[in-house]
Amino acid sequence: MKHHTRTTFASIILIISMLACNMPGTAPTLSVNDQAATIIAATLQEGLRNGADVPITATFSLTPNPTATITVTGGPTGTITPTYSVPMLTVREQTNCRTGPGEAYRVVFTYLPNKKLEIAGHYDKGDFWLVKSSESPTGECWLWGEYVDVVGSYWVVASVTAPPTLTPAPPDAPSIQKWDFFCSTATGELDVTILWTDRTGDETGYRVIRDEEVVAELVPNSEKYTETILIDAGDDVTYYIEVYNAAGSVRSTPIKLTC
Repeated sequence: MKHHTRTTFASIILIISMLACNMPGTAPTLSVNDQAATIIAATLQEGLRNGADVPITATFSLTPNPTATITVTGGPTGTITPTYSVPMLTVREQTNCRTGPGEAYRVVFTYLPNKKLEIAGHYDKGDFWLVKSSESPTGECWLWGEYVDVVGSYWVVASVTAPPTLTPAPPDAPSIQKWDFFCSTATGELDVTILWTDRTGDETGYRVIRDEEVVAELVPNSEKYTETILIDAGDDVTYYIEVYNAAGSVRSTPIKLTC
């Protein structure tokens, strides 16, 4: 019996010695299992010291280290809805609104500065905006971005394609409304002023023709011409106002002045 006790005790001492050899210099905190082994060894040692001839038995089971499960639940969810404003433009300088993006298209209306229009689309191949227009028969027309300022959520507007170009038509003939002239017998001069109505929106310019000779070139939207010429008494002169564009030119009805 003592032999059995000594064998058990020697085995426990051997295990404790092996564990001690693997321990670092600083004593760590013992786990539950290590504490149980230490108590058993102390109990056996105490029994031997008292001369007990009774076998000492001990039974213990390893206790697994507790594990913790952390469940993370998501926070509140929501949908972020961006806020947009109506894309608008303001005409900065007088400019033509056309049936398409460029001078190859017919002028629908000429807008003056500070006119505000809602943007309906953007032409990606050029700086042109498609706008909603009450002045256009189709309800829309195209403005060049060079003469406008844009505000609002203009970046969300649709990208649009250019409509097919049409064969340009000659402009409408100007309509002469009034003319004044004065013949001076003392100086032999003729003072003449001619007023007409601009009836087209896509003219390149105007020409003043006197006796089949071009005597002046005028800018688009012109409606007045004044000049003084030398003329002999009894002579007459004939005037035309001619409007022109890429498709051709058209003359007004003539006026004949006689001194």
